[in-house]
Amino acid sequence: MTLDELLLEWSYRSERGYPSLDNPSDISVLKRILKELNLPEGEIDELVDDLEEKRGDEDGNNKIDGMDGGSGEDLPGKPKFQSTSTNNNANYSYTSPSFTKDDLINLISTTDISDKELENIAKNISSLVFTTPITNYLAQVAQESNIDGGSIRLFKELIEKYDIQQEFAEYIKNPVDLDISKNNFTDSIPSLPADKLKILFRSMPTTIIGNVSVGPGEVLFSILFKNVKKRDSKGDLDIGNLNVEVKASIGAAKKAEMEKGADAGAVVAKGYGRGAWSSTRKTGEFDTFVSGLGMSEENTDDALKLLDASLKWPLKTASIYDIFTKDENFNKETFIRGFDSVLRRIYHKSSFIPSGMHFNLDSYFNEQDFNSKEFEIDIARELIQAYKDHEGFDGMLYLNRSGDMKFFDNKAIIQSIGTDIIIKSFSDDVPRLLFRGHS
Repeated sequence: MTLDELLLEWSYRSERGYPSLDNPSDISVLKRILKELNLPEGEIDELVDDLEEKRGDEDGNNKIDGMDGGSGEDLPGKPKFQSTSTNNNANYSYTSPSFTKDDLINLISTTDISDKELENIAKNISSLVFTTPITNYLAQVAQESNIDGGSIRLFKELIEKYDIQQEFAEYIKNPVDLDISKNNFTDSIPSLPADKLKILFRSMPTTIIGNVSVGPGEVLFSILFKNVKKRDSKGDLDIGNLNVEVKASIGAAKKAEMEKGADAGAVVAKGYGRGAWSSTRKTGEFDTFVSGLGMSEENTDDALKLLDASLKWPLKTASIYDIFTKDENFNKETFIRGFDSVLRRIYHKSSFIPSGMHFNLDSYFNEQDFNSKEFEIDIARELIQAYKDHEGFDGMLYLNRSGDMKFFDNKAIIQSIGTDIIIKSFSDDVPRLLFRGHS
């Protein structure tokens, strides 16, 4: 590893994106990197102690190359390095310092190194032909797509762990575009082994940047495909000329356990409660609504008990309406007016109550029944419409952890709710939408 590469790696791992000798955490990071390079513990401690002693001159400036303009020439007992790296926004290029091969041979010859340590050094040197271009490529991708250093480091560790460094180094010479019409993202990259790409995908975690959740697809696709860039706002990814939201899908029901929960589904809404039914119950004042219907005491008690049932709340509402239709004080309009007030309190940021582009409250009621299924579908359509208008995206890419994917443009999203896209859960303000077409 060259000095430039060491500084780059140290920068990736540091808290602020650049290392500081005044930060104990950054010093610990440096020690870990040097240990990974198989340097003896004694030499690591000696080197770090020397750096800390020389961390500031009379003006308080650091003297380590790459930090606050220092040259690094004062490191005791070490060869004199002259950094010749260049770095601009369009390209990254790191050239070797003035430490020659003869210097390296001499250093190895005069240092007490075990056979195992020599084996590791040989492995590191032989891998430079592909690790160096990978490091440069990932540095550029991280900048262009604002990918956090932790995700970049994990990706580098994974391609080494699964032995595809050399293949990836060859691939990035001419990366391909993601074709969202394919059934699986690996179909776009025939030059890389599909099984290992899927393992990479499943191994990349969801991260939280600020208050934004960033999924594995957003990171991995930004790394792999030349036409994909991760966005800071207004949608998740730019894929070619499309702004795309990425939503998780568990695929077929048989994969539910693998995907960590059969209730998985995409939340597609902005500004509404995404938590417990108790919060929606309180916001909508369901108890007051039920008590105000004027039913008999027995029917009122039975209806209030339904609010504690393990059902989606539109189904709770349908069951309460069924009780009301059998009460001597039944009046359809009384129920609709009361329920209208409930919905206005829940969806206080929207204007689709009592009717909107896709929703019409009166249409779900007759003298015997409340059609909760159509009610759910139409609310989901209204919330997606508002979400789309707010975010300005062109469509949604449903993606499961096997890499299967399905793209819906905005028109297809609305049309597919209730058929290809189902409502899996509706326990709070927001219905969960699940694409179950993956087999």
